[in-house]
Amino acid sequence: MPDASHPLEFSVIIPTYNRPGRVQQCLDALAAQTRNRFSGFEVIVVDDGSPEPLVLDESRWDGRLKLRVIRQDNAGPAAARNRGAEAADGEFLAFTDDDCLPGPGWLDALAGALGENPDALVGTATWNGLPENLYSAASQLIIDIVYAHNNRDVRDSHFLASNNFACARRHFLDMGGFDMDFPRAGAEDRDFCDRWRISGRRIYFVREPHIEHRHAQTLGKYLDLHFRYGRGACLYRKKFGERGCALPMHQGFYRNIIPDAARRIARQPRMMRRAGLVSSLVLWQVGNAAGYFTEHFASLRSHGKTQTLASSA
Repeated sequence: MPDASHPLEFSVIIPTYNRPGRVQQCLDALAAQTRNRFSGFEVIVVDDGSPEPLVLDESRWDGRLKLRVIRQDNAGPAAARNRGAEAADGEFLAFTDDDCLPGPGWLDALAGALGENPDALVGTATWNGLPENLYSAASQLIIDIVYAHNNRDVRDSHFLASNNFACARRHFLDMGGFDMDFPRAGAEDRDFCDRWRISGRRIYFVREPHIEHRHAQTLGKYLDLHFRYGRGACLYRKKFGERGCALPMHQGFYRNIIPDAARRIARQPRMMRRAGLVSSLVLWQVGNAAGYFTEHFASLRSHGKTQTLASSA
């Protein structure tokens, strides 16, 4: 087990697509990490086939970051994270996204949790760095609700988002990493967490917020985001069924979501803000349902074509 005399070594992995400015801001934040419980870290940025290859001026972080940039053909964030993990030198992997700003104590908090539980998947809380953006605030509200439901027992939790968790590299590789059948962002982290727990490993949640999430959204981007999540949820349901497991979005989620959301929204001081958040939560469910059924019917068409080809062979 790691201890103070043997500090942890991390590889931080950041998938990105066509957002060089955001990557630079994320790297600036990582360069400011404290180092009480870990001895050092490298950062691996995986350019997932951006139209213009990602070019970073590494002199910007001279002496503060050990940085590598890997480019791959566009294959989605799951594949990009796996590529980074394969190339990593650290004993432990930490994952974040290019629109996240890890606070100075982020890796320290992960190292502290892993020092006590080196075989666990550990993650911290996030907070919305764009509070005046209604749709960014709504997305943070959703993740808060999901975390409250799934992570009631912080030492036996069920879900961590892929922009803020860490684990031993050997366990990640033994798990097969993220399932690359998920071609877009959406539910690949739910799938990974479920497989992690099925393998007998635990998930530990550190409640303190250590990552600022700066995901600027418009109405269109918000709807597209949750449409993609809905498509991912359909694929996730299929995957879970293939493993012969009952769906783990734990009984009572939709029964509890309304009172939990109502309590959180009631804390907002302005009536218009409260109304906007309520409307955004309705759109969340509409977008998810549209994405879910789009993926479901696409799967049925694909299955039908496969059967037709098989019967004509």
